[in-house]
Amino acid sequence: MTVSLNNRSDLVEPAARLLRSAIDTGDGGTELQRQFLGLIIKLIWERPDLDLDSLAPLTPIEAASMFDDEIARRRLRMMLVPLEMFRAPMTDEQVVLVDGFALALGGDNEGLQLMRELMKGDTERAVQHLNAAWALGREQISDSTIRARYEEMDTKIEDPELAAEMRRLRELPRGSLGREYIEFYIANDFNIPGEGVSNPAFFVRHDMSHLIAGFGPSAPEELALSAFQIGMKDNDAHWMQFLAGLGAYELGIFGGEDFEAKTSLFAREGAMEFVLEAFVRGAQCTTNYNEAPLLEMAHRSIQDLREEFGVQPPAVPFPAFTEINEPN
Repeated sequence: MTVSLNNRSDLVEPAARLLRSAIDTGDGGTELQRQFLGLIIKLIWERPDLDLDSLAPLTPIEAASMFDDEIARRRLRMMLVPLEMFRAPMTDEQVVLVDGFALALGGDNEGLQLMRELMKGDTERAVQHLNAAWALGREQISDSTIRARYEEMDTKIEDPELAAEMRRLRELPRGSLGREYIEFYIANDFNIPGEGVSNPAFFVRHDMSHLIAGFGPSAPEELALSAFQIGMKDNDAHWMQFLAGLGAYELGIFGGEDFEAKTSLFAREGAMEFVLEAFVRGAQCTTNYNEAPLLEMAHRSIQDLREEFGVQPPAVPFPAFTEINEPN
């Protein structure tokens, strides 16, 4: 699958050479860097025949003339972010090397700067940076009808009317998006939007997205959902959400009273494969469901919505009910 390079199969080997060169500060790359790049080559680009140590090195100057496709250039800039993150502690040599390739690919280093701030422990600045970069994107992947109700979204919102609206979704049959959404909240003891949740418009859509894509609320599944959505539609909103996930689940940043941050997610067995396979499954979607009025579709079955959006069912079924099950 070369979707990550705009379906340019001719760019796969040069791209592998570029990324391999970007992680080699003299040691050939760290174990995590090599593992991640190897999985990109195998799972996303479907080129297991490419051996990392046999790839000819590439310089930024050479790269600048080889990649004439802006979509492919953007995707490679994105891949540089987690690859740099997997060298910890961060070194000046790695930063200079990655900066050279990022500049050759167009110079978009917003994601790189954010990850560097996080890795240096500059959490306050990183949070400000992320919030500014993600503000518009968060609106794009929020429910428009709920968002229109509030002037302020970042504070905890107490709205009994909204909470009652959410709880009424439990009157829908099992298998419907709305019923499984509220069951998801109850099963995981999450606060209902309208009952002290900040950004309720975002979380309504985000958690309905969990159900349509077929991911639970664990740390690997949260990051996999972000990767799935980038595969489904590569836009800044999905990209910033993925970066926030890296901060929360790999670097242990962004925790709070309602959320416990995690660290070293990708060191867990199978985590990298799980996240990258989610990207591949997202790329198989035929429609970006984050542009659809999901709350208005709450009465429809998850199975029906998956068929409409081209979402392939997950390998491990989730949620338990996807077909409409009318009560007796």
